[in-house]
Amino acid sequence: MIKYIHAVKGGFIAFVLFTIGVIYIPGRGSSPDIEIILMISTFLFAILAGFFLARLNTRYNKITELVATEDAYFLSFFNTARFLGKEFEDNIKELIDTYYIIAYDFNSNYYKSNAGVLQMFYEELEKVDIKKNIKAESVFDEMVIFLSQIEENRNKNAVLTLDKVTRGQWGILLLLGSIIIFFLFFLKTDALYSQITTVLFSTILTLIILIIRDLSSLRLNQGEDILQESGQEIFESIGKMRYYPEKHLKDGMTHIPKHVKRYRLGTHKPGAEKFEIIVVENK
Repeated sequence: MIKYIHAVKGGFIAFVLFTIGVIYIPGRGSSPDIEIILMISTFLFAILAGFFLARLNTRYNKITELVATEDAYFLSFFNTARFLGKEFEDNIKELIDTYYIIAYDFNSNYYKSNAGVLQMFYEELEKVDIKKNIKAESVFDEMVIFLSQIEENRNKNAVLTLDKVTRGQWGILLLLGSIIIFFLFFLKTDALYSQITTVLFSTILTLIILIIRDLSSLRLNQGEDILQESGQEIFESIGKMRYYPEKHLKDGMTHIPKHVKRYRLGTHKPGAEKFEIIVVENK
């Protein structure tokens, strides 16, 4: 399995490769025609890259806010469930645990995969007999509101998550980036300043493309998926150990914080009918 290389690490690798390249690849020096092509390509790349960065950064911030809000609603939902009895609370705890395990298995596409579990929350609420407890009626209404708010956040996430850079757009960005880097090396001379600026400009351009990729895939935080720490705290809040899919640990999508001593490791494939989970000591 190929490990995900986040933008900062990818930029460093690019810097090393371009430094080696600038030593061994000869340049031709100044050329008016090539300089015009380079100027036009740089102008077009700047417009497209600026547009994608602005749009994707706004999208990333909105999704981050929606995920954190959804986690807050679930925590409030669980705390409110305590007023309807121990058995009901335990059932809700298990449903929340299942909901978040599936969410971590599928990451950004979680809203498609655990919709059935969300429906089970409504089914659990249907079992509550509010006629036997007058106080339970207001609690029941509050929990229905929480579920409605969770549904609203999920739907917004579904729309925003699909708003990615398309293959055609990637093709244009990569083509312009390749043209710029090629002509930077073509125009360089043996002068030290020329070699340094060639390496730096090429590295920065590569870093911009990688940042756009990280924003598009919702993995801006050093390659980690957006749904990590906030959701892990939900596990702890409901009295469960943190959960990490083995697959995502291997590809660098997540990591185990040092302060976590024990956690659950999911060894099953996403979408499996039965969870295969083991408890692991974090050394």
